[in-house]
Amino acid sequence: MEVDIDLILEGLKEGKTAKTQQSIDKLNQTLGGYFERGGRDFSITTIGRVSAQDRGVGYQSIRATANKHYRNLIEAWAAKAGSTTKKPLSLQSRSRRVPQDNQLLERIPDPALRVLFGQIIAERNRYRTQLNILKNQANVVIDKRPIRQFDVSAVPSGELLPSLKGIVSDNEFKALRFAASDECVERQGWLVTQAGQVKTEYGGEVFPRGFMTGLRKLVREVASDE
Repeated sequence: MEVDIDLILEGLKEGKTAKTQQSIDKLNQTLGGYFERGGRDFSITTIGRVSAQDRGVGYQSIRATANKHYRNLIEAWAAKAGSTTKKPLSLQSRSRRVPQDNQLLERIPDPALRVLFGQIIAERNRYRTQLNILKNQANVVIDKRPIRQFDVSAVPSGELLPSLKGIVSDNEFKALRFAASDECVERQGWLVTQAGQVKTEYGGEVFPRGFMTGLRKLVREVASDE
């Protein structure tokens, strides 16, 4: 299906102020030139830079929540180019990427052999999961510090540790919960690794390993106290 940019453009401009309509037209002109030059990276970061260089709206304006019309226009041009607004992988990354299990199976032409290897992969995954469980259980830490004596009668009945809910205010908890949400990560254009590290689109570290996993655990713990 052919993407009608002119029709989409008119729809996005409808009801907007004259200044906003001019900004939309300018961004559309920039996107058209970028498309004609063979550009296919329509990520918000790249288009924000290209637009700013062309004296149009910049990255911050495009990604602002209220300016969805800019992002819709970029998505339309991305669709016309057969691309998306996601940052494409570099050729170097694609060449070094290890094929996934299902991709390896698709390369086996013999159906019977493909089923056999599928069973082998499933067995491998099951044993790997069991091994990881055993590794976690094997990490035993012995605390050799002397036991500190304390007056049990001074501790309120039914609670030995203070509730985490009492440490932060409601506003502070809402802020922490938002910081740990997928919405916040997507809005900032961040990437979160399995180790809890937060990175930018270009791979720069925003927060070190363990930050996001630890933050989300704290949020769940506080929420469970409610």
